[in-house]
Amino acid sequence: MHKQVIFHTGEFARMVGVNKKTLHYYDAQGIFCPDSVAPNGYRCYSSRQLYAFQLIRTLRELGLSLEEIRSYLARRSPQGLTTLLKSQQQWLEGELRRYRRMQRMVKNNIAMLEQAMQVPCGIVTLEEWPRSRIVVSEKVRSLPFAEHDTFIQRYINECREKELDDGYPPGAMVAREDFSLGREQDISYYFIRTDRPERAIPAKYQGSRPAGRYAVLYQQGDYMDTREAYEKLRRFFAEKQLQPGGYSYEEYIIEDMCSEHPEDYVTRIAVPVESAGLR
Repeated sequence: MHKQVIFHTGEFARMVGVNKKTLHYYDAQGIFCPDSVAPNGYRCYSSRQLYAFQLIRTLRELGLSLEEIRSYLARRSPQGLTTLLKSQQQWLEGELRRYRRMQRMVKNNIAMLEQAMQVPCGIVTLEEWPRSRIVVSEKVRSLPFAEHDTFIQRYINECREKELDDGYPPGAMVAREDFSLGREQDISYYFIRTDRPERAIPAKYQGSRPAGRYAVLYQQGDYMDTREAYEKLRRFFAEKQLQPGGYSYEEYIIEDMCSEHPEDYVTRIAVPVESAGLR
């Protein structure tokens, strides 16, 4: 049997890569105590404790609290460690999903903002858009206007709680007849685009923005007043002898979170063009 090598606190701390205060704290908390205490009061750690300390560091790196580690060490066993690690594996998988979602949110926000800062505002263009999944609210067409702020905040919170929000801005859907008759303030639904697969979206929220050609206009200015933008779009359809189809999609690209000045806001309005009306 090999004789155990004894280290004083400073030596042991250097070997395991922590400072002496950490060892003192672990000792006071009953998590990792010295192998023995010399008559002069010096804490003494043995070489066999090197592996035990590395286990504690590994468990801390895996996200376990000191209380969880203390509880395990008090009743350590191969089966206990297996159970503990399986539980932590589930937690880490959840954290990975959360960080991947945060990464998507950051990426999508950057892309939207960079696009909004480069596009010409006030000009209608025809663009081919692919189909995209959207998280659709319940219908709000008959909801009193005064209740919309409360409704949309609740809707956004629900999307975040269910991890359906991938960083795209919220938007409003306006029915074709309301667009054509100048009633764009009569919103039918709210929506948020998402990168989540359809199977991951609860059925009541599932929706899609169809692929096809859209008349697109970026408006610079307060998103609370989009009358001029919609008038330009209606004139465009009339001049080009086109017919609007389905729902219009109004998204708030640059808003309060980006600027305190409403004149800097950018709203994108996209109105689908009926295939039969293409020229």
